[in-house]
Amino acid sequence: MSSAINSNLLHPKWSVGQKEPFEGQLPDQPFHRHRQPNAIGNEEFRSEDLLEIISSSVQAVEHDNVVDFDDGLQKLTQTWRRRDGKSELAFKGLLATVEYCLQHPFDSNEIFEKLIDTLGYNTFQFWKAAVPHIFDSDLAYGTKYRDALLFSITLYDVNNGKTRLRELYAAVPGIRKSLLGVNAKQFGERFHHLQRRLSRQSSQNSLGGSNQSLSSHSDSGESDSAKDSPRGRLCRSLSRESSHEPNEDTGTSFASGGLASNHFQQRVINVSNAPPVSLKKEKSGEWEIKQGSGGLVSCVDPVMSKDHENMWLANLGMNMHRKRHRSEHSDLGNAPTTNTLGLPLIKQALADVLFHVIADDDEVQEADNDTKKKIREEMSLLGVLHNYNRGNYKLNPVIVQEDDYNVYYGGISNGLLWPALHNLPEYIVDDYNDPKTLRDHWCSYVRVNYQFAIDAVRNSRPQDFIWIHDYHLMLTGLIMQSLDHNLEVGFFLHIPFQPPDNFFDQYAICGLPMLRGLLRFTKVGFQTHRDREKFIELIGIHLNGANVVYEAKVDIYTVTYQGWTCSLGVFPVSIKNEDFLKFVRMPETVQKANDIRQKILTGAHPEEARLFFSVERFDYTKGIKEKLIAYKRYFEKYPERIGKDVLYQVAVTNRRSVDTYRVYQDECIALAENINEVFHCEEYPEWKPLVFQTDGLPRPELVASYLAMDVGVVTPKKDGMNLVAKEMMVCNPQAGLVLSSGAGSEIQFTTSGIYDSEGDHSYKRIENVYDVEAYADAFYAAATESLEVRGKHGKRLHKFIMANDIERWSTAFLDPSWTHQVIRPVEVKTLDDFYGLMMRTRDVRRQIVERVLKGVPIQSHFAISLTNARDSLSLSCAPNSKCLVLRTSAEENSAEVARFDIKNELDEFEKDLSFIKFIQSDDVYNVEQFVDTLQVYHPVSIDQFREEVINVVDLLYDADHFQYFFTDRDGTLKSYSCSYPASIQPAYSGVIQAQFARRCAQTCAIVTTAPLMNVGVLDVCTIPEGYYYYGASVGREWFIDPSNKFKDTSIPEQDLQLLDQVLLRINRLLEDPNYKHFAWIGSGLQKHYGHLTIAHQDVYKSVSPESANQLLKRIRAIVEEVDPTGNVLTVTNSETDIKILLKAKLSGEVFNKGHGLKLLAQNMHCDLSKGNLLLSGDSETDLPMLEFCLNENSQNVYTVWVTGNEVLQKKVSDLCHRYNNHKFAFVSCPEVLLGAMAQATIREIKISRPRNLM
Repeated sequence: MSSAINSNLLHPKWSVGQKEPFEGQLPDQPFHRHRQPNAIGNEEFRSEDLLEIISSSVQAVEHDNVVDFDDGLQKLTQTWRRRDGKSELAFKGLLATVEYCLQHPFDSNEIFEKLIDTLGYNTFQFWKAAVPHIFDSDLAYGTKYRDALLFSITLYDVNNGKTRLRELYAAVPGIRKSLLGVNAKQFGERFHHLQRRLSRQSSQNSLGGSNQSLSSHSDSGESDSAKDSPRGRLCRSLSRESSHEPNEDTGTSFASGGLASNHFQQRVINVSNAPPVSLKKEKSGEWEIKQGSGGLVSCVDPVMSKDHENMWLANLGMNMHRKRHRSEHSDLGNAPTTNTLGLPLIKQALADVLFHVIADDDEVQEADNDTKKKIREEMSLLGVLHNYNRGNYKLNPVIVQEDDYNVYYGGISNGLLWPALHNLPEYIVDDYNDPKTLRDHWCSYVRVNYQFAIDAVRNSRPQDFIWIHDYHLMLTGLIMQSLDHNLEVGFFLHIPFQPPDNFFDQYAICGLPMLRGLLRFTKVGFQTHRDREKFIELIGIHLNGANVVYEAKVDIYTVTYQGWTCSLGVFPVSIKNEDFLKFVRMPETVQKANDIRQKILTGAHPEEARLFFSVERFDYTKGIKEKLIAYKRYFEKYPERIGKDVLYQVAVTNRRSVDTYRVYQDECIALAENINEVFHCEEYPEWKPLVFQTDGLPRPELVASYLAMDVGVVTPKKDGMNLVAKEMMVCNPQAGLVLSSGAGSEIQFTTSGIYDSEGDHSYKRIENVYDVEAYADAFYAAATESLEVRGKHGKRLHKFIMANDIERWSTAFLDPSWTHQVIRPVEVKTLDDFYGLMMRTRDVRRQIVERVLKGVPIQSHFAISLTNARDSLSLSCAPNSKCLVLRTSAEENSAEVARFDIKNELDEFEKDLSFIKFIQSDDVYNVEQFVDTLQVYHPVSIDQFREEVINVVDLLYDADHFQYFFTDRDGTLKSYSCSYPASIQPAYSGVIQAQFARRCAQTCAIVTTAPLMNVGVLDVCTIPEGYYYYGASVGREWFIDPSNKFKDTSIPEQDLQLLDQVLLRINRLLEDPNYKHFAWIGSGLQKHYGHLTIAHQDVYKSVSPESANQLLKRIRAIVEEVDPTGNVLTVTNSETDIKILLKAKLSGEVFNKGHGLKLLAQNMHCDLSKGNLLLSGDSETDLPMLEFCLNENSQNVYTVWVTGNEVLQKKVSDLCHRYNNHKFAFVSCPEVLLGAMAQATIREIKISRPRNLM
């Protein structure tokens, strides 16, 4: 019986006969039905059966026998949501609907959409309850409902512009990993990483053994125990020569090192419908594989061939017949078509055969039956591919359902999308006027794109660039991003983008998803500006809310829509010049060209003969019919050219099975025959006006034809680029060219100034191929042009094409610097420019830190962004300085300027760029190598840097692990910046601190005087949430995570109001020209919770002492005016800041960082008396933290102080000695502390943490 949807199901009303009283149980359990020949649970689950179940379910919960289908789903959903006694019955009815949709995924998408819309915001809970039933069915009965569910939701998202697939991933976290084989991929990558490390260590141990034998008689006197001590190992690490070159034995470097877990370089994964090879099965049963020669192969092959690890995914014609989702134990045809790694499993029963092929085992047992023999013949193709992949980039087949592929390729791609995007609506197949046909074919298009997307994600790594090609696969980016949003996916459209005006109304089901789909790629390349402008125009019309920004300097559009950003560029494709020029240089090619001229022009006028040459696919987009009509008119209009000119037309037949192509080709052939019949020359009776050929030319003969021609004719109605024109002029710069504006190459030439409308014309342009008179005139102008002028024009075209070959095209598209992900070079003129640029570098640095901590390789655009930001700042400085002079407002004539010494900011960029370089190296010692680079920033010497690092590491090694780590930020973990909004935490610092928190400490907190937000510590940090607690305003307000924040509640409201009054008056003071510059000195004016700060000096001492003292006097006067008694507020002055603080009510003490730690301990229940405590600071404001920790746990506090001030060092040591504590060290700069923390993360922790035994 047919499984098609009953039309009544989607009509307003349907009724079911009167039922017996319902007894509270559905006829059968969805997904777990009895397995018998006539059970509903097998192939016989019809739409009528679904109606029966929905009706029974509604009757059970609502006692209603007549129901609208939509209303029935609505009632079942409402009952299920009530969570009462009837909810389970309603859930079974909804579950039965899901089962029907998954059992008929090719026919039931409308029903599935109704179900999703009815569930609304309850899909998360529904899938959480329903998916276990789906999984149980797949495991127990061999169904493929999981795959059907994933596709059905994907189709829903594609058609409706939603992201419901995320809800499924959230409800069932493991389903995405299962689909993509994530765990298997991670295991393989970690195993590869381990092998590389072991190989490297083995090689180094071998070298070490040789060195040890040479130095075994050293007179150094150093004992073995000293050498093996932590200090001894560290001394050797810091003093050895660091090699930054990749190991020659490994052949390639890999993408991360000691802090990341993935050692693979970036690859290009190319994805296209057609493969780069041609496959042919010989009579012997063996497969023959040859390199293809199509336009796509010519464009991309140079890029792919650079690295054998690159991969090309394409359909090779190995597709499967559709199998229904049966539920019978014995039918293994329901087994998944691929395993979790995407390898084709033709039959699970013959997995042994597959593994023999993968293992390249030649000794396979003879087949026992015809089925095994057939399978083995099919599998032999994998062996051919395996051999091909040994010497080339990797070619992987994408296997889809054969029925789907035929509809996707021969149907909607070439019957609708191809003519529509060429703006040739007259060639759109009439079948697509039927909404059902259109919807069914569109579903096949989505299914094929879905399979391509899954295979691409399965075969990719996070650092790879995935390059999708052409109109067949416009949805793969959208689907891939729903599977893994971290992927970088680009798309290039090789054909025009000129859909007719009514396309998005008449074919809305595919038109709007097509627009949305293209915007989900990271970057999209078009052949011409004309096509990109059309795309931008359509976005504005059909996608409300899309934000479009144009950057004229780089000629890039950036479009943000529904939270995704896409960059749109124009990249005119070209040819690999040398592939043609090598034939031009061959003597036999020149001889062949002479032979062609002699053969074709025999019988023509010996002196005035002109050979027109045209070659293209026999496609209606190429304008062959219009060319022949114009050529006929040419002889009618200019009869003197009869007997002289010949058109050599090569139209390579293709797609004869498609009606529109066959009819078009037959009409052209008839027209060609008519031309030869009509035109004759009595003077030259052997002359023929036209040579029409439908067989293709091998490249040597093609190049010879280019050399033989006098004029090339390339006149498509609409085309992407049409490389024939470029091939012609590269090979024969003496030839003329007739070129239509429908060719993308003509638009490129015009844009580049090769064709000047008011000046020199380097070719004859056909504006409208339907304008027969103008077309005929162009033939005449080309035929009668002097050889001198023709040669001049041809050489100009030749020079341009030689300078813009395929290498430049592919390099330009793959270049990451043009996308929205990259910070562009800018001129920094104002404060807003400066702070805005620094905040953008914060976003980049956060991404770097997150990727390194996750073991995900770093994309190249991160380094480009930081380099551009560094160079922008450096070039904006005053000549021969590192000082920025910035306007304080956007007004061009503003006289007020701010001066910043940005040496620290530029140094931090250099460190981050160095860090990126080392973290991507394949050396297991890359962390130590990076620490070595920090030593040049030590204020005294490299030797002292090493000694201080060793001292701190000794201290950290002694403790081995810390229960708590409390630290200041500015001056301790980061050098002071010129201004607080510019004090962005560098990426290297974020990684080191996070790794230290992960491996060496249990609870970590940063306590700072800066505020929490509004240019506070959370705004300038780059460490992901969860590694550190943040105590702002000297610990008076705390951020634990977004759901856990607390403050000091002891401050009376009237005291806070006094602070607000002081803040208001200081803001007024800063409007005075004599004090305005203090608004951007250092951290400027900051409002904290419980106090205010204003900087009176920066770290470079750029403010005169007189000016700083005058500000202090004015601040004190303001505080006295607001608080005359001095009972609430007090003013303190440090080396750089003035602070207005609140006094504690009882003691009169000022709230300090020690109080802040106490507040943290109370709220987070921290017992500081247990375990080791590490504390670091750099100023007197950090001493209360130290004293509080010593008071709590005097013998287990370890202290690192970042200061060269001997007075402060004495205060720290005296405080420690007071508690009989000697575990402290002093360092000169934050780089030393960070270097020691980095060293501490790369050794094994010796303690074993006690476990609570029950």
